[in-house]
Amino acid sequence: EIYQDSPTGAAIRVSSPLQHRHVATGSYQAEVGLLTRTIKIQGSAADSEPTDPDTLDCDDTSWTYMRYGDPSQPCMDRELTGYGAHLIVREGGKGYIEGTEFYRVGQTNVLGRYPVHFHLLNDCPDCYLKDSSIHRSYYRCISIHATNQATVSENVAYDVSGYCYYLEDGVETGNTFSYNLAAHIHMIGPDIPSGGGQQTNIYTQSPTLTLPADVTASGFYITNVNNNIIGNTASGGWSGFAFPNLPSPVGLSKDVNIRPSSALPLTIDGNTAHSTSWWWYHTGGFYFGGALYYDNDVFTYNPGRSFDFNNHGRSTCAFDFCANTGSCFGWCSAQDKLWVRLTNTKSYLNAGVGLNSWSGRMEIIGFESHDVGLAIEALESGFWIDDMLAVCRSGEPLALPPNAGINRVQGTGFVWYDTGQAHIITDSTFRNCGYRSNEFNQYDSSPTRGCDGNSQTGCRSDSTVFGFLTHSDQFNPEIMQGTRGITMENVGRRFSLENFLGDTAPSTVSGRTQNWFDADGSVSGFGVPTILGSGYEDAGLWWKVDNQVFHDQQGPLAFISQVAGPDRGLGHVHMEWDASLHNQVGGSLCGNGSRVPCPAVGYMRHRGAQFSGSNDGLPITAAADVAGLVGGFGWYLELAAGPPRELSFSLIEVDPSTPLLFSIAYPPGTPVTVEARAAYCSPSAQYSCVESFTAVNSVDQVRSSLGNTYHMTSNGLLTFRIVMTPQTFVGNPDWFLADWDTIGGWNNAPVLERFERGDVLLPLATYGPELVVTANCGGGTYCSGSIPWNNVRAEVDSVCPSGYTQESYDRCCNNSQCVYADGSTGPKVV
Repeated sequence: EIYQDSPTGAAIRVSSPLQHRHVATGSYQAEVGLLTRTIKIQGSAADSEPTDPDTLDCDDTSWTYMRYGDPSQPCMDRELTGYGAHLIVREGGKGYIEGTEFYRVGQTNVLGRYPVHFHLLNDCPDCYLKDSSIHRSYYRCISIHATNQATVSENVAYDVSGYCYYLEDGVETGNTFSYNLAAHIHMIGPDIPSGGGQQTNIYTQSPTLTLPADVTASGFYITNVNNNIIGNTASGGWSGFAFPNLPSPVGLSKDVNIRPSSALPLTIDGNTAHSTSWWWYHTGGFYFGGALYYDNDVFTYNPGRSFDFNNHGRSTCAFDFCANTGSCFGWCSAQDKLWVRLTNTKSYLNAGVGLNSWSGRMEIIGFESHDVGLAIEALESGFWIDDMLAVCRSGEPLALPPNAGINRVQGTGFVWYDTGQAHIITDSTFRNCGYRSNEFNQYDSSPTRGCDGNSQTGCRSDSTVFGFLTHSDQFNPEIMQGTRGITMENVGRRFSLENFLGDTAPSTVSGRTQNWFDADGSVSGFGVPTILGSGYEDAGLWWKVDNQVFHDQQGPLAFISQVAGPDRGLGHVHMEWDASLHNQVGGSLCGNGSRVPCPAVGYMRHRGAQFSGSNDGLPITAAADVAGLVGGFGWYLELAAGPPRELSFSLIEVDPSTPLLFSIAYPPGTPVTVEARAAYCSPSAQYSCVESFTAVNSVDQVRSSLGNTYHMTSNGLLTFRIVMTPQTFVGNPDWFLADWDTIGGWNNAPVLERFERGDVLLPLATYGPELVVTANCGGGTYCSGSIPWNNVRAEVDSVCPSGYTQESYDRCCNNSQCVYADGSTGPKVV
């Protein structure tokens, strides 16, 4: 029993001790919801309750491990016969509902029979549901159905089957859900999407599952972000706030010509999700994922990650393809890209993920997580996290199902993905993350750092502050992760190159090419801009470019000071030269964690004698993706089968101020052409589509050029510069070296794509443009003719002036002075 302790009702007292432990700290704030109201609408006690109740004795041992040690689950396909009261405000009407209690309401799986239903009201700014309660609902809380600008505020919902606060068709816009509570939400359906992989079962509409998405019933169902979601709290359910991707509207609005998943966002601020995301490792307290669509007129829901990115992805765009092209599907150009922004968001006590987004450009500002499996999981080329506090473990003993242990919940801060991303994290703090062991005490040996294996307060043994996905040879990183202002407080393991195949598995292409731009050195501890690269031994000296590189044993990683050379930066290219070889990638060669072989077919190394050892180069495989340090004397490639007749470079990412020189040897006298080719281009008086490089007399001239020259020695060593070009033209009409401020093209936008937030810039490759080297050296895939390898390698190694010794990939020094790859000099620093 509780009773009021003050005239205002701001404080309450309980008349007897509570049965369970309750925590009130800076990490957790409990919700108190009042279910009773003076006005009451209720179903009959005689015939509302389901005749097929959940007997609460169902276990699913197939997912015991995935559910953190506990096999218990609801009995599925039960409680399908609830038949309660309902209230509907139909087209032409208006709804003004306040201070009302709804009890034993809703009719399970019956369309339109919800506790409260605003049905086809179009614009209804006067309509509202306020200060009301909904409990023991057999189907939802309130449905906003083809209704706009309504208000749902300060309501309490408890013990609800199916999605609770519900935007029904995906066409609903301008509505406001504010300061509502949803708690104790029950899934409907044949089973619960579970497990550890990125994909789940797919569900279709049936007599026992009217909305396929109800298998993942959650507190809030937001099918269109063009609504205000402010100050709400979700507790329980498959997730807390679900934002499914709808390629088109559903239900009665299925023929409306909009794409809900491309909608422009309104305000999403101050929301909290907790005590959820238990069933599937990738479920988020806030879950931007899943796809609801028609497959040959069959209403279908995919709860997991869909790889049909065009149809089931989220792309918020200022250009309305539906209205302007007759088709709702199109590529959003750089100047039209918009971001979904979440502010002041909190997620805690979620065994899965605090916030997960499988697709969609997002800005997460002011995010706070406590006691979750992973703070944020994000897969998108354009995702910014700012002002985050990730407390992987609060130290509070946590209540779980009887057989579960919190030490089975990972407790990691953030994991960098393996390809096709652009993530920036700024001004963020990670606290009490990372497993504590003697193996990972290089930065802190405090006995209370991070988390241990305690079953009530601990974490999994692979917990880390930052993880990297490194299981793949097929999918490999570009330049896609940057940070500034990172603080790590009382953490254990800081870094982990994570390969689910195990620590004894061979290293992968993705593992050897991992990279990270630490813009202010707050991650490395250097206090200056730092580049982090892979620390795997079989990456050779690709990242270990001098004796100033710090070797991190935890990742392992290499920390390279960016300011130790004048032009240092990161570059990325994808290479192809042999279709019969590359076509095997993802099949018999170089798989995505499939254990198929991915042998080296050549090696890439930095130019200079310092890198001439047999094990110094980076293995090049059929999956020929390369990310590495640029601004030095250059990269040199040798393929075991010899130089290819045609060599193409695509997905180029490199800062215009950090030259990337590339060298490869051909039989002496081989005629070559080097061309930059634009994509989707038609030549005109204003724009050119192909640039043929011209020969110059030295490598220095190549370096200082605009990026459209090459040099070839008498021994056949070819050197040229690789630069980013605009996607759809190479000149206007003359060739130019673009920088980040260059404006041009048909859209009068920046010609080089990038993702930039918080004073961190990541270059973004565009699809289509290529740099192609063609050698007239026979009719096969590889050149015929001999190469004077000793002479060529001597030229590759000869990067230092007389009297100087190479000390780094971009520096040669004598006893007192150093000369750098760009020709500048400076005192030798010991």
